[in-house]
Amino acid sequence: MKNLLIAFILIATLSSCKSGKEKLEENIAVNEQKLFADSTRMLDASVATNVLSLYKEFVEKYPDDTITASYLFKSADLANGLKKYKDAIDMYSQFREKYPDHRKAPAALFLQAFINDNNIHDKEKAKQLYSEFLQKYPSHELALSAHASLDQINSGLSDEELIKMFEARNDSLAKK
Repeated sequence: MKNLLIAFILIATLSSCKSGKEKLEENIAVNEQKLFADSTRMLDASVATNVLSLYKEFVEKYPDDTITASYLFKSADLANGLKKYKDAIDMYSQFREKYPDHRKAPAALFLQAFINDNNIHDKEKAKQLYSEFLQKYPSHELALSAHASLDQINSGLSDEELIKMFEARNDSLAKK
């Protein structure tokens, strides 16, 4: 009876032990739930920073795991949400290099262009990336947005100037 009890305790102890990877995944899942936990649905910067570091840790420790691509893309999105634009661009680039055939590779390229265009204001880099996007993914659902953004960059008009132009056009159409 004593041996049976010891065996049961040993089995229970061993089965409750989780690997470092499992613990990290669990920690990520718990913290992801906290990201938008309050009623405002606003990103909690301290939780987001913690989740971002957990994603990075997982990507570094387990580069060949099947969930690593998802964590890398999420880390880029999170960095973007935290206004760490250069980090986001670097992570989207890393994602594209490591997973060029992933279904989110087009979005990673588009988001690199978008961040360069709208947040970093490097219009030349944005132009290059939008052009690359359109060359690689001409029928992607983001292609129209890429065309419009590229047209805006090429026009040299600011967002405000474009808005005024569209408002004027709408006003003239409404008067007809």
